[in-house]
Amino acid sequence: SDISVIAKIESIDSLKNLEEIIRASDGAMVARGDLGAQIPLEQVPAAQQRIVQVCRQMNKPVIVASQLLESMIEYPTPTRAEVADVSEAVRQRADALMLSGESAMGQFPDKALTVLRSVSLRIERWWREEKRYEATQLPSVGSYFSEKISEEICNSAAKMANNLEVDALFVYTKTGHMASLLSRCRPDCPIFAFTTTPSVRRRLNLQWGLIPFRLSFSDDMESNLNKTFSLLKARNLIKSGDLVIAVSDMFQSIQVMNVP
Repeated sequence: SDISVIAKIESIDSLKNLEEIIRASDGAMVARGDLGAQIPLEQVPAAQQRIVQVCRQMNKPVIVASQLLESMIEYPTPTRAEVADVSEAVRQRADALMLSGESAMGQFPDKALTVLRSVSLRIERWWREEKRYEATQLPSVGSYFSEKISEEICNSAAKMANNLEVDALFVYTKTGHMASLLSRCRPDCPIFAFTTTPSVRRRLNLQWGLIPFRLSFSDDMESNLNKTFSLLKARNLIKSGDLVIAVSDMFQSIQVMNVP
């Protein structure tokens, strides 16, 4: 189905059955406000981290929501504690952060969104700088998927991308699965995902680090690459000389090249 289901994790029962719920869903939302009413407040951060980790391992997008910038419902600037809270969600590598009351009924919805964006971007830059010389933390292979080849290819491509400091990753995918697996690895460079299906492109928008495009491609990989180079260069997303890595679920291969 083109309709995806996001499970709202908000109760003790949902935490007890977390893996089963996430496996049956297309993603999860960490509803911290409701969750904090069900479990002791000091347990909420650990619960959030666990939900994010399980979603990542199972290759499902996870949204952190509720009270991210609560004070901005009434005030134009957030508290320092709220900024730290947003930073922690970004450091945990959640796929998305979601405002609720701040934008639904707050007096400063535009400012709240600007703060959320600027803090997230800054923490992502800092994270990449701090972790540049550390080993890439890759998900374990074979834990949840019977077909391990695509997992191994994506893990290897992400590790190569970080070690070689490439400028971009390209992924050609009909179903979106290989793009999701690359996103799960959280590489340092942007991931440009190309698919022929509009619903797949829309779905990939939610996942970490992915910039999806709808693109008609063929079994001729060289033709696909040339078409991609023209598209992204026209949008100033890449330039001649950039180093890129390309993977495809059609050929299950890894290619490293410079943009002509």
